This record gives sequence, C-alpha cells and structure tokens, in this order.
Amino acid sequence: MPEWILPPRSCQLLQDIAKLLLPDSRAFEFGSGRSTHALRRTFAGVITLEHSADWLEKTDNFATAPRDAPELDCLKRSSLTSDFVTKRSLDSTFVLRLTRCWNRLRLIESFNLAKHADVIARLKQARFILVDRPPNPAKREHALFLALRHAVPGAVIMLDDLEIRATARFAHRFARQNRKQFCFWRVNIDHKLGVFLKLRPGRLHSRPSLIEFVGTWLRA
Repeated sequence: MPEWILPPRSCQLLQDIAKLLLPDSRAFEFGSGRSTHALRRTFAGVITLEHSADWLEKTDNFATAPRDAPELDCLKRSSLTSDFVTKRSLDSTFVLRLTRCWNRLRLIESFNLAKHADVIARLKQARFILVDRPPNPAKREHALFLALRHAVPGAVIMLDDLEIRATARFAHRFARQNRKQFCFWRVNIDHKLGVFLKLRPGRLHSRPSLIEFVGTWLRA
C-alpha cells in the first residue's frame, strides 16, 4: 500500500477519537482520501479542504467509480473499500490551490485562507481537525498553524507523517512553545501521528529555529 494512503489502524484511531467527542461534532480535514470516509462514518459532518479537484472527485465518487480505474487501484486493494461513505448533506468540500505566501520572512507553499472567511468559519466549528496536506509533509507547518490557531478549546488536532524529520521538528516545536495551550502526544501505529488537544485560547507562538528557517527556504 502506498505510504501516502492513511492505513487502517490510523483510520480506526480517527473513529475512536470521534467516540470521545459530542455526538454532533464536526470534523475538518486538510486533504481528502481514505480519511474522509473514516471521518464520515463517525462525525455528524465533515468539511474537506483539498488542493486537487481531480483527487477530491475520486474521493467522493469512489463507490461508483469503474472497477478498472487504474488511478484507484491502490485504494481498491485496501481493507476499507467496502466502508466508503458517500457525501452527505452536512458534508462540505472546498478546493483551493496551494499558493506561495509569506510566513515570518519565509516563503511557503500552503492554503492561503486570508480571503476565505467561510472556510475559516468551518475550521472554527470543528471539534476534530486532521492535517494531511500539502502533499509534501515537510510543507504542512502553515496548515498546522492554521489548525492550532483557529481550533476551539477542547478540539483535537492530528498531524500525519511525523516519520518525516522536518514534520516532527515543527510539530514538537509548536507543542513546546505553546505547552500552556495544548497537550501533545506522539502516536506510533501504522503511521506516525502527532495529536494535539487544545486546552485554552491564546496567542499561538511560532519561533522557528535556524535549521527550520533555512530548510523552509530550500523547500520553497
């Protein structure tokens, strides 16, 4: 199975977390795929933000896609293909292309939500937020920043692919610099995940190290 497909035990963790939240809780995800259907099985509504309209269409139409569609073959071989859930009335999807923008004197490629108040409003309503985009895990720092900043107290934020060194580095930095606002756990199952629990509101601190500063410019 491709490493970028969220494996079964990680999907099960999403559903287990949902059971600990209120029944009418909604989820927000940066990036669609197998996780979309895992979230739809347990959350009242799922808001999906995707950078690729083609991939989002594949996610939403998987259940009715041709059986010989080669681009879906990797998903069809998974153990959860029979549990895919079609889009419901409370589910919403948004497509925003990744753009280059500035973040503390660093040029980054991310979702620029400055002109998308409707997406930010949905983000603030979510009790669970999954950060699984941009596709390059090392470039997810800004998406995680948005999730942590706009999450309400009591919300759970999950970051995928902590086996990537740069991803683990900024996740632990956020946890360390904002320890009064968040609890943080590193979960090693079939994927390495970072799980934040927001305890209280407050200004989110983000002070990258010199290595991170230079690394961001090299990846820009």
